Amino acid sequence: MKNTIVAVMDVYRCFARRHPVCFICVNMVLVLLWVGVIMHFSGEDADVSGRRSSSILVGIIHAMSPSSEVTVNGYDYDPVLINAERVVRKIAHMIEYGILSILIRSLLFGFASLPRVFAYVLPVIGVACLGVVDEMNQRSIPGRYGSLFDVSVDITASVITMFIVYRLTERYRCLKRENNNPCVRTGS
Repeated sequence: MKNTIVAVMDVYRCFARRHPVCFICVNMVLVLLWVGVIMHFSGEDADVSGRRSSSILVGIIHAMSPSSEVTVNGYDYDPVLINAERVVRKIAHMIEYGILSILIRSLLFGFASLPRVFAYVLPVIGVACLGVVDEMNQRSIPGRYGSLFDVSVDITASVITMFIVYRLTERYRCLKRENNNPCVRTGS
């Protein structure tokens, strides 16, 4: 397993270093597509967004308890289920913005001269900016409202994701040093 991870990371690094313009373009397209996905979901009106969250929650409930009689229409007045739906929505926010952080980090990897700390800080700043724009946009959608709490959830997701990416990157560097591979650069 260790060798497989190192091999995949080696291919990724080689592509980024040998074809930086192509690498940056591909990653820029991925970032823009993902921003489009986020903005699409945030642009849905409250009814559509609520039905999507309800369907996901009911699916989770049925997966955990197949004999459950909860339906999408049947839990409007159950406070436990309404709060559970809020949790599902916040987890969705965290996943969306965690993925965006990884994509921005990947894009920044194409800039070999960028100091390493910026490759972890800039995705968090980008997520914070998009989170604010996203919440401001939601204020113009029928039945939706902007929430600073959602922005804080987005930023938290980005920070957690960047911490995990940092730890995985350091682990990769350790594995490369263990293999005495002279290709490991300390500045990138």
